Amino acid sequence: MEALIDRWANIRGRAMLLLLILVSALFLAAACGGGEKATAPAESITIKIADNTFETNWIENAIVKFIIEKGYGHQVEEVVLTTPGVQAALQNGDIDVAIEFWPGNMQDWYDEEIAKGTVVRLGDIYGGGDQFWVIPKWVSDQYNIKTVEDMKRPEVVQLFKDPEDPKKGVFYNCIIGWQCAEVNRAKFKAYGLDQYYNIMSPGASAALDAALVGPMKKNQPVFGYYWAPTSIYGGYDWYIIQEPPYTEECWAEVQKGRDDTNYTPQQACAYDTQPTLVMASKRFVQEGLPELVEFFRKINVGTLQVSETAAWAVENDIQGKWEKAAVHYLKTYEERWKTWMPEENYKKVKAALEKAEA
Repeated sequence: MEALIDRWANIRGRAMLLLLILVSALFLAAACGGGEKATAPAESITIKIADNTFETNWIENAIVKFIIEKGYGHQVEEVVLTTPGVQAALQNGDIDVAIEFWPGNMQDWYDEEIAKGTVVRLGDIYGGGDQFWVIPKWVSDQYNIKTVEDMKRPEVVQLFKDPEDPKKGVFYNCIIGWQCAEVNRAKFKAYGLDQYYNIMSPGASAALDAALVGPMKKNQPVFGYYWAPTSIYGGYDWYIIQEPPYTEECWAEVQKGRDDTNYTPQQACAYDTQPTLVMASKRFVQEGLPELVEFFRKINVGTLQVSETAAWAVENDIQGKWEKAAVHYLKTYEERWKTWMPEENYKKVKAALEKAEA
């Protein structure tokens, strides 16, 4: 009887030992991440996007920042850069994405880098962008100013008189550091307008806006460069100066003058309507998160929609708080942006919007 009891105790002891080993193994597997349901959440990363310091780009960046941070759980850092800075940073992988990129102002560079694969076109941020030279429409009507040649008439030049040099008019150029500033300089030489006008290149978009909007509000003549879609173009009554129509042959001449300040192009012409692209570095496309690459391929804010948002921002005087413009856009155009992402990410953005104030 005692032998039977001893045998049962041994069996029971071994069973308990095996049970302890099994339980320990299960705890160890869970602690080490074993099992399909025990995967850790993805680590948050930071996406670097270009800040080109103009209105629609600020709005687009704010939209992207809200969606990625609220819907995907990653951070967005905006890096202030000139156009050449954006080019170099994309090539080197120092930034991940440029959301509103105008390739026509640097077509040779764009074609070369796309061919080499150092930069990647992901999509179009909106349908297309226009650039032009403008004067107030009432000035065009009252003085019969229609073409580039009309801008050379002595009485017309005096309408746009440079306070620092009254013998010449003044033209408010594209912003210093943007390729369009050099394009306009080359076109002025080709047209011979440099003999009649001084070129004033502002250092920031706010300075260009002020140079154009101030006279418009005072009902005074002003001559300058601008582009669309923008709140300023949509919010005032402008006349676009007529130039010879765009051709590839003509634009090749303009580009020569753009790149060589000593060269006078043999001809010049109007800007072509350009695609406005979402561009990424090769490194981001190859090494970044696939779901974010796919998001940047799909995003398209729409020309009318971003123009309306820009006008809303001006009317409500948001003073650089571009997240408010992003919230306004996202609350207004939900049916558009919900198609840019999977359902689970859309729901997270939607929930964040319900708590946000425009």
